[in-house]
Amino acid sequence: MDDGALEALGPPAAVPSAGPVTVPDHRPGGDFTVGVEEELMLVDDEGVLLGRAAVDVVDRLRASDPAAGIVTGEIYADQVELNSLVCAGAEDVLRSVRVLRGRLCAAGARTMAVGVHPTAALGTAVLTTSPRYDAILEEYAGLLRTPTAALQVHVGVPDATTAMLAYRGLRARMPLLRALAAASPFWHGVDSGLASTRSAILRSYPRTTVPPLLRSWEEYVARTTALMRAAEASDHTFVWWDLRPRPLLGTLEVRVMDAQWSLSRVGGLTALVQGIARRTATCPDRGDLSDDVLAVNDHQVARHGLEARVADLDGVVRPLREVAARVLAEVRAELAPDGLDAPLDDLDELLAGQTEPERQRRLVASDGLPGLLADLVGRTARG
Repeated sequence: MDDGALEALGPPAAVPSAGPVTVPDHRPGGDFTVGVEEELMLVDDEGVLLGRAAVDVVDRLRASDPAAGIVTGEIYADQVELNSLVCAGAEDVLRSVRVLRGRLCAAGARTMAVGVHPTAALGTAVLTTSPRYDAILEEYAGLLRTPTAALQVHVGVPDATTAMLAYRGLRARMPLLRALAAASPFWHGVDSGLASTRSAILRSYPRTTVPPLLRSWEEYVARTTALMRAAEASDHTFVWWDLRPRPLLGTLEVRVMDAQWSLSRVGGLTALVQGIARRTATCPDRGDLSDDVLAVNDHQVARHGLEARVADLDGVVRPLREVAARVLAEVRAELAPDGLDAPLDDLDELLAGQTEPERQRRLVASDGLPGLLADLVGRTARG
């Protein structure tokens, strides 16, 4: 939710106002460098959210280290955000996040990486205050009813033209990224029937949609400017598409993925984003999915995860696992010459094994929800 991510790379976001609105020019970013924002929930010994008691914990944990990254707070009081270093590849990102998680553990913090807390009661979210967060709360009102947590990946792009080529490629593959990262089947103590309940919650928020079809930087500026004016927002970061350009950072930001307890999964997903962006910037797709079809695909994967069937770029509906195998092969071929493909092994293992929603459901069937909470806390600590 927060837009302080990778803060060292750009100024903080502005607060909404009715004044003139502009979208900044794209600042040159890295040559497909990557970095992540990881949101983690702060919990007690039994895996229950800390609520207001987390405020002092977050203040104690806040840190900025040029050699490791940033630990900061979030709009939810019982949540921290880890901002990795900007890295050449996913393995370096993994090392950065591992160090940051280790510091949380050393400080005595118990964290849980999951898209939605499995047992948090409806309407119990405890929020922090700042001019930006207060403006969000005023607009969202009761929609901010339960904490969600994401893994957000930034990929650097050198110029606006490259940014929009990579945007098109990533946009078409957002449903695949959501399915691979789906990890939130439970909410409010019940099975939602979804692979990613977080996706359904975010769809209720304003300007939090599938990324629109945009073929040029000028289209992005026009679309975003219109939204900013309609919402009376003075800052382009108040547009929260699942994928969006970040002009001041020189990146594209992928926001579609649930938080992951597995550090290997964090690495695999980061490498996949990097590889898709690199490949499609140099070998653009021949076609695009309409906004409506992309939204249908997105719902299918939010509901069924990797067992979904989706409309492919050629219009043919295929099993998502078939699409996933093809995309992973393409990305591995893209990254392998630079030795950046090893983290993709985790995603190959995921496709061959049990998905996270399946694992959580089986665990609840055997050990109940308390067993799931303990499991998620333990796995997050171990990575």
